[in-house]
Amino acid sequence: MENPIDNNFNTNNLPAQVSVWTKIRNFLCQDIELNLTSMQEKVFQEVHDFWHQEITGESVHNFLFKPVTGEGFKNFWLKEIEITGDIEL
Repeated sequence: MENPIDNNFNTNNLPAQVSVWTKIRNFLCQDIELNLTSMQEKVFQEVHDFWHQEITGESVHNFLFKPVTGEGFKNFWLKEIEITGDIEL
């Protein structure tokens, strides 16, 4: 007696060649391996945390309606900048 499950699969309709779209999809969706330095991992984690932070109505309100004082304005514009690294002008 034949197995009824085998009769449900018809392989005659399968394409004989791989289509262009399948080749593009296989190329774009292939697995990649990244080797990151510890600094790069830290930056990627900070970006991930920024994009996945919880945003609430209260946090938006606090950001938009932050009290502006003369001291805060002065600290923002007259902040001391520390330059690190080998920067040549």
